Amino acid sequence: MGAVQQLRESIQAYGVDDAITARIFAGYENITDGATKRVRAAFFLQAISVMDEMLPEEARRDIRDACACSTGGWRLKASQKIGKEYKGRPIEEALQALGEVRYMGKPVLNPDGTITAGIGDEGGFDCPCPVFTNVKLDGPVSKTYCYCCAGHYRFHYQIALNRKLVTKTVISSILNSAKKEPCRFVYEIVDEGAV
Repeated sequence: MGAVQQLRESIQAYGVDDAITARIFAGYENITDGATKRVRAAFFLQAISVMDEMLPEEARRDIRDACACSTGGWRLKASQKIGKEYKGRPIEEALQALGEVRYMGKPVLNPDGTITAGIGDEGGFDCPCPVFTNVKLDGPVSKTYCYCCAGHYRFHYQIALNRKLVTKTVISSILNSAKKEPCRFVYEIVDEGAV
């Protein structure tokens, strides 16, 4: 399923008011994932702007987090392997193992018990999101958009860590900072041993 359809289904599943949904899709009522990259990017810029204006932070976070992409394939297999190998061992060991898997970020356990996913050591890299790759942007993209990527990492981390996680916040992102800051997402552990 593509990004447009994921957003449409996530908004519906969350029970967003019909009037707000209509504003999110205004002018793009029939948009599909088959639309050109330029059209999809323009739609998402509008959709996120309306969401930022009309929905509380928790709703925006949960809707976008549910849009996580790349939840299968080799990433899933790597997460499952770590989850089996490190079950019952200290979380720091599993986090280190996750950090050694290519494109799985560099997760760290924070002093308050949360986990930060670090993608990139500093800014300067292109966002790998297929909606915005090779799209010229006139300004920053709201961090609300990036909860989707946060959801992607959360999905894999909780499998590898054998702990249910919730996304707490997007601290920074390449899209929001015009490539000046790396991507940083924070997760809370809500249930140990339950995934």
